[in-house]
Amino acid sequence: MSVSNEETTPSIEYIDGPMLPHLLPSRTTTSLVPIITPPLATQTTASEEADAQQYLLVPNAQRIIVRSAHHGKRVCTLVPTGDQSIHAVTLVWLPVRGEEDDNADDDDDEGHDEEDSGEWVAVAGCSDGTLQEWSITKVTAKSNEEVAPRRVFQLACTKTESAKMIHLSSPVSDAGLASSLFEEKGGAPLYGLISGTGKKAKKNSSCVVSCLIPPFDDKGDNETEQSIDLKRLVSTKVLKSSMSRDEKTRLRKSHVCLKKGDSIFGLKAAYRPSSLAASVDTMDYEVEDERANSVSQGDLFLVVCASRGFVIYRESIKSSSSKQEDGEMVHFELPMKSSYQSKEQSAFSSIAISPDTKNLALGRISGHMEILDDVFDNVAKYLNSQNKGQDVDQQQQQQHPETVTVRKSVHWHTNPVRALAFLADSGRHKGNSGSVISGGEESVLVTWQLDRDFHRPSHFVSRVGQGGILHTLCCMHTGKIVVFCSDNSVQCFHGANYERLWTEQGIASMMLHEAGVIKCSEKEHEINKGTVLMSKDPITGLPILANLPGAPGMVHWYDPKSASVVGTLEVSPYNRVSRRDPRVDPNIPTPTVTHIAIGQDGKDMITVDTVWTENTSVGRECTLVGPQGDEAPMSGRKSDQRKHRQGDLSMSYELVSSMASPHGREGEVCALAISPDGETACTLSRQEDAFRIWSKNTTYSPSGVASFMWKCLYKVKTPAGFANLLSQNNYSSPGQNLVCYSSDGSVLSVCYGTHVTLWDHSSATLLNSLSSDQGIRHLHFLTKNDDFLLMTSESQVVIKSPFGGAGQSCYLGNDEWSVDMSAFGRDAKISSVIPFGDSGLGAKGFFAVSVALDNGEETVVMVVDRSERGVACMKDTDNLMYWRIKGGVSSLCVNECIGSGVELLAITDDCRMLSLTVGIRKAESVLNSKRQSTSISRTQAPVLQVGPEVDSQPIKKRKLSTMPRGTGKAQQFETGFEFPSLSGKFITSFLSRKGNRHG
Repeated sequence: MSVSNEETTPSIEYIDGPMLPHLLPSRTTTSLVPIITPPLATQTTASEEADAQQYLLVPNAQRIIVRSAHHGKRVCTLVPTGDQSIHAVTLVWLPVRGEEDDNADDDDDEGHDEEDSGEWVAVAGCSDGTLQEWSITKVTAKSNEEVAPRRVFQLACTKTESAKMIHLSSPVSDAGLASSLFEEKGGAPLYGLISGTGKKAKKNSSCVVSCLIPPFDDKGDNETEQSIDLKRLVSTKVLKSSMSRDEKTRLRKSHVCLKKGDSIFGLKAAYRPSSLAASVDTMDYEVEDERANSVSQGDLFLVVCASRGFVIYRESIKSSSSKQEDGEMVHFELPMKSSYQSKEQSAFSSIAISPDTKNLALGRISGHMEILDDVFDNVAKYLNSQNKGQDVDQQQQQQHPETVTVRKSVHWHTNPVRALAFLADSGRHKGNSGSVISGGEESVLVTWQLDRDFHRPSHFVSRVGQGGILHTLCCMHTGKIVVFCSDNSVQCFHGANYERLWTEQGIASMMLHEAGVIKCSEKEHEINKGTVLMSKDPITGLPILANLPGAPGMVHWYDPKSASVVGTLEVSPYNRVSRRDPRVDPNIPTPTVTHIAIGQDGKDMITVDTVWTENTSVGRECTLVGPQGDEAPMSGRKSDQRKHRQGDLSMSYELVSSMASPHGREGEVCALAISPDGETACTLSRQEDAFRIWSKNTTYSPSGVASFMWKCLYKVKTPAGFANLLSQNNYSSPGQNLVCYSSDGSVLSVCYGTHVTLWDHSSATLLNSLSSDQGIRHLHFLTKNDDFLLMTSESQVVIKSPFGGAGQSCYLGNDEWSVDMSAFGRDAKISSVIPFGDSGLGAKGFFAVSVALDNGEETVVMVVDRSERGVACMKDTDNLMYWRIKGGVSSLCVNECIGSGVELLAITDDCRMLSLTVGIRKAESVLNSKRQSTSISRTQAPVLQVGPEVDSQPIKKRKLSTMPRGTGKAQQFETGFEFPSLSGKFITSFLSRKGNRHG
């Protein structure tokens, strides 16, 4: 079978990553927020309203994921050109100009719907200072693809040398209003906040700007790259404490004034026609002709919100015959009415504008929420009175909107209010500001009714997700509520009965909160959560993920084809709300699944987790330090759990055994391994300076139901000569592999620093020892045919025979070697290594290794051929199995290994999942990402310096003590002998027994 050139070229595909940017309590919010589109008709059935679909635009720093609002599945992915980062995203309506528009009759235009002649487009502000555009209607027809932007706009600003759009907002979400506004402005208005460097002062500055997006000619030739002019509306200014009151008042008339240390976190634009403004007071109904005549007049409001104040900017839209007025603004500070609230607690954290542009909702860090009634109408009246040229007297000073606006303040949340949205009401006043939903770190969706009993919530939806609520969206057409949580999940609820309609979850990459500082043994250090653990489930064939930042104490089954989590297992329960005052009380550290091991048949799973508790009578006693230096006693308790799969269910386990602190109160488990048959297991502890062997006992009830019990067979103290090596190895992180079983389970290997010991675990007999130049971090047996040991340290890869070597008479081969990764640079460090198993390339002793370069800025992943002692080449080609990845790689997993082809799954440090493929034609996945070629020939590859063949050191007789469970006497064993040449599997008759010792 011939293999195409595309298949023999190594490629990288993006599978999944953070759904939304990381959000920690030290930051208020981010400009990258999700968006829901209006109903969009498909191109084939545009006239049928029933086929109209809505979509969710979920941006992160690398791409915009388009999901269906009907079922939550991914539709396509929008990727900016030039590998640029995305800073802000918004939705804009544009008319489509074509040949049929020039020849259309006036009679046809009367009954023509505005949306039929226009389209909704997504506009993203990127790191290179461009605005990039995608047509939502057209890209959704390209299912399962990565879509490049249709047009790229270069920003032209006269006063700045370089400008980056960090906030974007469009004022309308209705096609009819957008069409009328487009005709008046001559383009689709877009408002934003740019940050740039001045041409003269060369200082960083930010200002609020506006621009007009030109229409897209569907039939003509459109330039891919265009330039648009930015209109500078108002600039920002930091007020100094030494300024006088009059000077501050003067600056507020022409600048968005910020306090020292403050920053803008939210920018919202809204358009209110004059007819809608009049109906706020009269609530009279208008016919369509009257509304059409007045829709071109109204006000554009822009809310610029910072942590300690906000500004409402108004731009009046007049008819085309009159001159358009310049914008004006009003500053608000809105201090908390309670005197006991500090400045940090009273800071704003979220903002929302009602659909009718009437009310404004604000959330605070303290958990309070405020509704400003008729604030936009009050701003319009105040600015109108100021423009009449009257003298400003004391009476007019009291007309300031901050004074006359009614503030409704409520409080339920303990932590900052991160998400706010107005609900769509049904009935004759649909779209009015009837109810508000809020959410925060508590992961509780709270509903408030503004027209009745507003002082307390009217409804709760608790435990929405494993993480806190980040954003909420409400569809004004269907009433559905979409909730985004920090565990990378998106959920849809019915707006009336709050029934959960669907849930989709990606890789839980976002930390739930900031890590605390732990003091243990008078050594203060940050809590090290380690790397993400990834292994393959033998039954389902899906990757199993543990130790995810956004899923503490959880194990996830992840499907790369659908890019979603398909199964979960809770190892350690966790209460995310663990502090009363964010300023003083520290977060209780989240539980961590530090180790996970699965038997070869997938029936048995063993996990080791660390749970922090305030009960200092259990576990290792430590001290948790708060934000202001306050200390609280804590204890970290290691828990060892054994689980057995229930029947034939693919992802269902039952807990059969659990032990708190398996190595004593002070002992921590630093390594875990399970035998291939799932009958025995080994745990290693530095603090106890010993490893323990655990055995599974199976009993059957009279009805034939099996029950399982795990017990410790014995504890083996570190042999003489290795006593200090284990404790001296300070490198300890989830993901390292310091113990492992051979392919037939007869031999156990245990690592002590630079040495590896081989044991007959059935009799606790030391068989042999091997050494390396550096401290060993990963240890694996390669294949069942030869059982060579694969050992990796910080920068070395070593292949050794377990019982042979050049210095042993029984060793007949010449396959032992070592290689140093210094060919990639001095700071090259091995981050992960994984053998290929016994199928495909794995049967030949192939394995994959990732090497971090430039302190994790870049990572090289390569497939190593053990027999060739270097990077493997694709069969019959010169293409190396070699990939370069931006950022660090924490875990690798073999997804497929067929023939001479392989697909690796890689988890990066920022929790992106990538597919590294060579020699395999992948089936259509949910993403169908464009493959990034990383082809490199043998002549272009770096030369790996292979060291000399490794000579095994002479075997020394060592004394060891074993303590079988239930006995109080230590038994002494001595070993020191040469083994004969071994075949594929280890044969138990060659192993030393108590009654048949050699030496």
